[in-house]
Amino acid sequence: MTATPQHPADRIARLSRRLGWISVLGVGLAACAAPTPSANPTLGWLEASSPKSLEVERAQYRHTIHFATDQADLTAIEQQRLLVFLRSVGPTPQDSMSIEGHADERATDLYNLELASRRISSVADFLREQGLDQFALRTSSFGERVPAAAGSSPEAWQQNRRVEVVLERHLVTLPPCPDWSRESGLDYANLPHSNFGCATQTNLGLMIADPEDLVRGRKLAPASGIHAADSIVRYRAGEVIELQEEELGQ
Repeated sequence: MTATPQHPADRIARLSRRLGWISVLGVGLAACAAPTPSANPTLGWLEASSPKSLEVERAQYRHTIHFATDQADLTAIEQQRLLVFLRSVGPTPQDSMSIEGHADERATDLYNLELASRRISSVADFLREQGLDQFALRTSSFGERVPAAAGSSPEAWQQNRRVEVVLERHLVTLPPCPDWSRESGLDYANLPHSNFGCATQTNLGLMIADPEDLVRGRKLAPASGIHAADSIVRYRAGEVIELQEEELGQ
């Protein structure tokens, strides 16, 4: 059976109809595909917002105490300056404190080390008198090896005869919350809201006693085998006191 030849115009029309169906199918598949995170020009927010987190950094506070030539005693003025420093920083048991002793160059290295050590002792004794005896004070005697000012003048010697009190603590920076940069409403992509995680991270940053625990966890203390054994003995001997139900008043 001989096929009837088609007119060129018929073939062009049939091809156009096929291309039209392919275009419609492509639009449908594109509508089903998940949207990629991008900036929404209408609402002005980033669709895939970054998770909220706390930032912990170590802060350092320094105070310099000056001494007279070949002296290790704190003058009344230096004591008052040190008290002002302590009141401003407010030391806590979670802080760490170190004392660094120095001397000028006008003596032997061994003598300057000993002089710097006596100056450290004077400052440490004064701090303990102010109720800071719970601190584990770290001390370092440098003598003349770490001068604050270079040169061999009276002005340089005066700056180098010193003790530096260094207090270090961890500080927590809270996330930028609340974050309402993304508008709430119908979201077919089911993306997290810009305020997601704000309550958890903010409460954690405000409640934690020692921010250093966010940097590295505390080491577990050794378990007491004697205490554990005593509890087993009391249980076997029937010496365990049963918990009684609490009666609530009417």
